[in-house]
Amino acid sequence: MVRARPPPTLASARNFASVLPIFRVVLRTVLIVLLLGLGVLVLVDSGRRVPLRQAPAATLDRTPLPPRAPPPTLPAMAPTALVPPTATPALDLFARLAVRRRIIREGSQVYLDSLFPHTDSVLTRWFERTTLSVALVRDTLLARWTPGLLEEARAGMRAWDAIGASPRLREATAGDTADITVRWVDLLPDSGLVGSTTLDWGRDGIVRRATVTLALRRNTDSLVLPPPGRVRVATHELGHALGLPHSDNPDDIMFRTSPVTAPSPRDQATLRLLYVLFPGPLRLQP
Repeated sequence: MVRARPPPTLASARNFASVLPIFRVVLRTVLIVLLLGLGVLVLVDSGRRVPLRQAPAATLDRTPLPPRAPPPTLPAMAPTALVPPTATPALDLFARLAVRRRIIREGSQVYLDSLFPHTDSVLTRWFERTTLSVALVRDTLLARWTPGLLEEARAGMRAWDAIGASPRLREATAGDTADITVRWVDLLPDSGLVGSTTLDWGRDGIVRRATVTLALRRNTDSLVLPPPGRVRVATHELGHALGLPHSDNPDDIMFRTSPVTAPSPRDQATLRLLYVLFPGPLRLQP
């Protein structure tokens, strides 16, 4: 049997109310003491710490450095040419393939491939020459001879020299052995042409001599070519003397009947390509 707790009496409630203020004062005093104690501990701990010594600042060396030597000057490099043919079959095949690939890669920007049907796939040009001596043959016995013909040929020489890709053409002086001979005739019989160039080259593709013949008239019924036309023909034939073939574009000076009087960008690109490739046969042996 559970006994019920008697309800608190009025006297006990009065006793608790009288003790409550004293409890509050004691609790407040204890909290103040604890806070003071914590403050003292913090002060004591900070006083025991050893101050860190600051490292001295690094001293900058302001002594001036000696002047830096300039980089060495590298010699100017010539245009990179492909591997020359050798006596080794494997290397010779590699050289031929490299030249053929280079020509194919240039595509329609050049017309060097039109040379090979006339040379049996041999790349022909002057080799290891910086200048070529050009003899301008004066033929005062020619019926329509005029000193202006010489200046017209010189204009053609200057047109190719301005490109700077091939040996420079220099007019031969008395006693010089000419590499290129330029002569004039009234006409080239049974040809209808006003210019012709013959190259003397060997099996190695190296040109040794060239002869340029310039006609004053196309046939017996035609008039003498005017000076601009003669300059164009002289420039065209001197291009052949340097090794250039005919172009298939009428905008090029090397087109058979081109009206232009100076080498086009395509003429110049073909000449540059010709003179970075090694001369010689390109036909692949079976």
